[in-house]
Amino acid sequence: ALAMKSHTVPRFLLDQFACNDPVTKQRRLWQYAKGQRPTGSASPRSATRIDRHFADPINEEREAKLETRLNDEFEDPVHKFLKNLQMWTFFMSRLQVRQMTRYTTLLFNRSQNRRGATAEQVTVAIQTTQSFLADDEKVAKVAARWTMEMIRLGFELDRPVGNADVRKSAEDMIATMQTPEHQQTTYVDSMERAMAFLDDALDNGQWNVIQTAIDHPFVIGDAPVVTWERLDNGMLLYGKGFETPDVEVVLPVASTTCLHILPAVARTRRSRQPSIDEVNQAQAAFATRYC
Repeated sequence: ALAMKSHTVPRFLLDQFACNDPVTKQRRLWQYAKGQRPTGSASPRSATRIDRHFADPINEEREAKLETRLNDEFEDPVHKFLKNLQMWTFFMSRLQVRQMTRYTTLLFNRSQNRRGATAEQVTVAIQTTQSFLADDEKVAKVAARWTMEMIRLGFELDRPVGNADVRKSAEDMIATMQTPEHQQTTYVDSMERAMAFLDDALDNGQWNVIQTAIDHPFVIGDAPVVTWERLDNGMLLYGKGFETPDVEVVLPVASTTCLHILPAVARTRRSRQPSIDEVNQAQAAFATRYC
């Protein structure tokens, strides 16, 4: 099968941070990485593009279908108005807020950071199965239930399902869960669940736009949706869930424009507009490889 190179950040969004290169006559991005000199030669076409990011080892057709859905259902509707956010006079309609909610949620889920977190998700499932195996009473109940179900379905049994059969099945399942292939399939499963989910707190939140001058621009990282909670002393605690009290969400959408979203959650503090440096430092803190 032809390997697809999936963007963790859509090319159209990256292009809002690009400039026209007078030498190549093409769009180029300045790219920053820890411990390296900045380079001005990155292309919006290839930056954040990762081989087989959405591939499913057990279903080769799934990646192309997921890419098509991401483009048609989530990216294109937002890209039709994304540039308008750079205008002071533009306000999103109710429909556009909903489209932007889905776009933001998917951006959060498609990052390499989220893909990497799938390992922890699988570990929890393995630990749950191991604790089940340690409980003889639960194993015996499952064996009895399987026996009854097989009889109901018309299987001819020469003996009831035993505890050893259940244990063998659970141990085989753990062995499968420990493979990289299972982890990748689990990640694609979670992407499809995210595509079917509307985050009500985000959708009903307060959507603010921060503008800056081109000589003090926003940067965008390869995991651009960043969340934080601001303490009374101004300190930011990164990495809060969208449902957390006092959570704030930032997403730069152009070099001069950044969304600052206050989801509809319990709020105990007055929020304040983040500074350009706070946004950029958060982008750098969450970046997997590049800003």
